[in-house]
Amino acid sequence: MKKAKGVHKVLYFRKLGEADKAAKLVFQTEHSKSYSRDREKTETKDGPVSSTASLEDEVSISAIQSVEDPTFTMLEDSIVEDYPVEMWEVDLAKKTVEGESGSEVTKFEAEYRQGYITEWEPTSPSEDDAEIEGTFITEGIRQKGQVTLPDGDIKTLSYVFHDILEDDPADDGLADNIEPAEPEV
Repeated sequence: MKKAKGVHKVLYFRKLGEADKAAKLVFQTEHSKSYSRDREKTETKDGPVSSTASLEDEVSISAIQSVEDPTFTMLEDSIVEDYPVEMWEVDLAKKTVEGESGSEVTKFEAEYRQGYITEWEPTSPSEDDAEIEGTFITEGIRQKGQVTLPDGDIKTLSYVFHDILEDDPADDGLADNIEPAEPEV
C-alpha cells in the first residue's frame, strides 16, 4: 500500500454555470478538507433518542499569489459578488488510461463540489511572497468520479508516482524529454 502525497492533489475551479473548462488556482501550497455533523440527543422516558444535523463540508485553501491568474480573480470576485463556484480535487496519483492505442484518454479520480467561497484573505507582507488563504463551503454532498485534465496541465503539474512494475512506465516529468526507444528488430 502506498501513502498519499499532498502534492498529487490539486484544486480546479469554475464559476458555476459557465460553459468553459475549469482551471487550477496556480501556486497552490496546501488545502485541507473538514467534515463535521452535529448530533443532538433528546432524553425520553424510553431512553435517549439521537437526531442528526446537516453535514458541513469545508475546504481550506492556501496559495502563493500570482501576478496574472484569472482563477484567483474569479474566486475573489465570487465572494464579493456572491456567486457560486464549482471545485474539483483531482488526485494525480490515481489515473486510468482508456481507449485504443493512439487515441488514449487519461482520466484521474476526483471529488466534485458546488458551493461558495466564504473567506478570502490575500496577504502582502514586505519580505515574503504574497499569499492567499480562503475557505470553500460545499452546498449539498460532494460527488466522486473521474475527470480529464485540460491539455498541457500534466506538464505543469510535474510528475506523479509510478509503480516499479513494467505496466506503469514513467510518461511524465523527465520522460517528456526522452526520445522513445527504437523497437528491436
